[in-house]
Amino acid sequence: MQLTLVALTLVCLVPVFQKMSSAVKQNQTVVEVWCGGDDDLTRRVCHAVDSEFEASPDFVFDQNKPGALIVTIPTNVDWKQRGQRMRVFYTVEFTTANEKMLAKNKGECWEGDFKTCASQVIRHARSAARKLITRR
Repeated sequence: MQLTLVALTLVCLVPVFQKMSSAVKQNQTVVEVWCGGDDDLTRRVCHAVDSEFEASPDFVFDQNKPGALIVTIPTNVDWKQRGQRMRVFYTVEFTTANEKMLAKNKGECWEGDFKTCASQVIRHARSAARKLITRR
């Protein structure tokens, strides 16, 4: 009986917590991240960017929401071997949901330190988000 009660309580509470966690706060920008590249290096950069957006209090993921900031890494990243290390170069575009370009930036980081690339993208996204707000 107790096990049934616990299971029933969890079934009822989990959807409530999910709705609470996905709610967009007033100071957050809704964001979607798209990656056009398909190689392993690009996927690893995109994964770091996704993780950085998830950790940021300034942004929240919400698919197909009007007014979202669309963050796109449109192509495979480039790279150059520098001694024993590899330098990664990326391009990121920031657009509105109706495809109006807000900004386009380039950046770079070392392979194995994709968090640096992701932090650069977040910094540029904050600037693009301010442009998005002024267009509303």
